[in-house]
Amino acid sequence: MTDLDSAMVDLVARQQVKVPPYPAVAFQIDALLRTQDYGLDDLARLVASDQVLAADVLRCANAALYARGAPVASVKQAVQRIGATDVARLALASGLGAHVLAAGRLAPLRRRVWMDALASALLCQALARGRGLSPEIAFSAGLLHDFGKVVAIACLEDLLARREGAVPRQASEWAAIAERFHVEMGVVMAARWELPPVLADVVAQHHAERIGAAADPRYVETVAAVDEVVRLIADRTSVAADDLAEAALLDATERPLVARAIEVLPGFVAAFERPEAWKADVGASLIAPPPGPAPSAGHPLPYLMTLRLGGTEHVFDIRAMGGAQCVVSGPRALPENVLLEMKIACDPALRGFATVKLAWAEHGRSLMLVQPYGLPAEALARWKALFEGAAAAAA
Repeated sequence: MTDLDSAMVDLVARQQVKVPPYPAVAFQIDALLRTQDYGLDDLARLVASDQVLAADVLRCANAALYARGAPVASVKQAVQRIGATDVARLALASGLGAHVLAAGRLAPLRRRVWMDALASALLCQALARGRGLSPEIAFSAGLLHDFGKVVAIACLEDLLARREGAVPRQASEWAAIAERFHVEMGVVMAARWELPPVLADVVAQHHAERIGAAADPRYVETVAAVDEVVRLIADRTSVAADDLAEAALLDATERPLVARAIEVLPGFVAAFERPEAWKADVGASLIAPPPGPAPSAGHPLPYLMTLRLGGTEHVFDIRAMGGAQCVVSGPRALPENVLLEMKIACDPALRGFATVKLAWAEHGRSLMLVQPYGLPAEALARWKALFEGAAAAAA
């Protein structure tokens, strides 16, 4: 056991784990909905009282998951389009996101966990409908089951802030520490927030080989099935229904249902990204660059890539195009593990979403390893055609 492991054990034993407060507006919206005596104006007013939530709800209303017809421009229109029960779920996600996207020396790790949490929430909601479960409970189960990792990473940042000469480590090393303690931290979180038993059981038992006396083990099983899918999404440019055969806990009838949810997943996750994410990477990051030479993803491509977040566009040269990733070059690096709108200026333009997997400096330029996220079939075909064209030109 390392000294950091010992310090984390001590935090749990002395009940000194810092848990963020349950999002206040999410609590207020839940209370309003329980009264069953409210109108659209009441709910819209409550959403508008929190500027961050209002912006998130507007972005979600115009994302592919909810978009119908013309874009909405007001909170009231957005609430009407999304619906009260979904607004309540989005309020929880929005409130938690404020803590995840805060600055810190391990901020990219928290963002990676958050992307997976949002993906898990949406996919659990979709799978729950096929299994006859509550989509509302399943969404919260997916969102919260691994939130102990965020708590663990925040605890690590606090511990390291009190130490002089903290040494950077590989992202995988920090992630391994968070993984070891995330269930314990999650159990503490569930107790502090007084989560209902069905959610507390998911937090405590989602890695258990045998599910104990859970209030409803079907939600634990649903989260476990979706975890397999989220791992596939994180490692690949695109995931289609046929790829889901690798998710052993999904049956053949469930794969098309999950595949349809994956189609709208990138826009949903991106709706919770915020411009302040640019500021979250402090100068003294404790994430060390990986050892060895910088990655080379393939062959040069004579097109520009634009990456956009929060209305700000950044343009890069494509230095190397691979089958699943590319290396781009520009005047400044963008933060890792933020979901960005991507456009490659070929004809017709290739559009989708992507994340920065790694950033480094070389000869006064910033380079980044960029991986598409959840490309739809048509965009994936365009990506493959560009890669094959670049390879042929280099031959």
